[in-house]
Amino acid sequence: MKRLAHRQRVYVRSGRLPSTTGGATGVRAAVAAEVHVLLRQLWKDWQQYASDPAGPASAQQVEAALEPFTAERAADLMGRLATECLVWPGARFMERAEADTVARRVAELLGPDTRWWSNLDPELESCWSGVSACTFDMFVAGTDGTRFVALIQVGED
Repeated sequence: MKRLAHRQRVYVRSGRLPSTTGGATGVRAAVAAEVHVLLRQLWKDWQQYASDPAGPASAQQVEAALEPFTAERAADLMGRLATECLVWPGARFMERAEADTVARRVAELLGPDTRWWSNLDPELESCWSGVSACTFDMFVAGTDGTRFVALIQVGED
């Protein structure tokens, strides 16, 4: 996952989920909590630039923003977010082929039963929920129930 990160634009987090109870609902809440940890980490870099001085969304707000994704769409979105700037079309962080290779490998390592989410509306493909307090943000997160990954890109214009 670290290969997909880009200084002050693309943030990544991965690890083991804490023990959860409550089945799928508990796992979903645990993933939202991990995304929230990542948001708090990036807030240190972005608070002076962010459009909302109140800070990033709570874990509950992140959970409400979770839209289910297929593994294929999640890997594609991870590759896209690691490569293409949300704010400045044409600005690139890394080669798309390399990002796609890493993203697919991450999805493969988590396995076929991984549950994936994003704050990207799957119907609109261009709308996101603003969980970071920055003007632009988009994330993808997944878990196999034990391990998790999260990647978010943020920006201001």
